[in-house]
Amino acid sequence: MGQVHRLRQPGPGDVTPAPLEGSADVSSLDDARCALCGATLVGHERFHLVSPLVSMGGVTVCRGCRKAALSEGYRPSD
Repeated sequence: MGQVHRLRQPGPGDVTPAPLEGSADVSSLDDARCALCGATLVGHERFHLVSPLVSMGGVTVCRGCRKAALSEGYRPSD
């Protein structure tokens, strides 16, 4: 496991980011693709995994990539 550090409290001179306005971009179900190989996931079984890379977060993969991903350190998100 990684090191855990307590976040510092913001000071009076710190700049806080403004909240995002508008809605987030959401891809249509017709555009769903495997995060690893790019195969279409429309009409196929899909698997939700958590990436070992912190910046990548959760990924959705096809059946073919699932076993390879699990052997590379990905974990099921359930």
